[in-house]
Amino acid sequence: MNLELLKSEVTKIIDNIKNHGIFNKENSFIDYKLKLNHFGVTDETDIFLRNFSKDILSFTNNNGGIILIGFDEDSTTKQINDIGLNQVDIDIFSKIDLNIVTQKFDSITKCTIKVDLQQFQISARKFYYILIEKNNDVTIPINDFIDYKLKKGEIIYRVSGKNELANENSHKLNSFLQLKANEKSKEFMEIWSKLLPEIFDINPKEILMINPKTNNIYGYNQKDKNLSSSEIEIDKSESGVFNIILNAISAGEIGKISDTEGKPLYKIVGEIKSSTPRDYITLSTLDSEIKKNAKYNFTSPLLKLAFKELGWTNIENFHIEDPEENILNEKFSNFIWIENIDTIKDKKKVVFSKDAIEPLIEIINDKSNHVKYFKRNLHSKQ
Repeated sequence: MNLELLKSEVTKIIDNIKNHGIFNKENSFIDYKLKLNHFGVTDETDIFLRNFSKDILSFTNNNGGIILIGFDEDSTTKQINDIGLNQVDIDIFSKIDLNIVTQKFDSITKCTIKVDLQQFQISARKFYYILIEKNNDVTIPINDFIDYKLKKGEIIYRVSGKNELANENSHKLNSFLQLKANEKSKEFMEIWSKLLPEIFDINPKEILMINPKTNNIYGYNQKDKNLSSSEIEIDKSESGVFNIILNAISAGEIGKISDTEGKPLYKIVGEIKSSTPRDYITLSTLDSEIKKNAKYNFTSPLLKLAFKELGWTNIENFHIEDPEENILNEKFSNFIWIENIDTIKDKKKVVFSKDAIEPLIEIINDKSNHVKYFKRNLHSKQ
């Protein structure tokens, strides 16, 4: 978790303690500390690192975490009590400079570790919490730091309410490696689900990706059983095949869905815009804006079906670029109209107003509308 998400989580935890007397148990995400151990030193940064270095590295190697300070956990009953911090500890925490702490961790691990330290209050008692952001790299001490109880090469990570040493034995190392592998897999799927929601409906082996900036093509290598890339020559001229395909996508000619034709998958990464600013949006922009708040997956051809059912258009299959005459219902020109984008070449295009976004979101998010407007039930994003 990043610091923003951790902030949201700790706010909920504190609210549960304050208003409901509910204490989350220690786990791989939460830890409680009663007070600071001063170790006979006076430097506040040194005290902080002696108390929390191992815990912070442990949380960064898992999914991030929260340390709540000023709480006592009964070792027998596991009951947690909100005792509060003494004034000496409060004064030390108030002097902590997180920039110095970050620099110290950089010298310990050669990794950037992000933490936040904040005070909060329950009744008259004062507490502190530390937020530790997950690090995508495995954080490992590069040398022995005896004062901080850190040893060179140790991989510490948080699991089941305690710190584990991953490289203590092969079993723990395998568990840690599996944990990191699962994280990478989850991150990968989260990224792709945001970019291409339809990926869950399609065999990944059938997906072909083109990067016109680097002249590379990516796809599943049936022989080697892996994702491979190859260099290709892409004609990027206006009449080149790549731009022809993009224009066809924008016009809704690619991506038609039927029970027999299959479901091509694409991601529009750009669009051709008029040199003269107009108060309209394109179909691809309309599609993108709707998807921000839509609960179900859909494609541009399905939107065309909705246009017809709403009465905005007279037909459901039409060209966005250089459309035929009389395809639109003039009564709904506040939502959709034909814009002349090039008077010399006589280029025209079907465009939309921002007001078209909300009505379409309402239709898509109401499952009872799907068959009427889209001739099928849409798949939920979740």
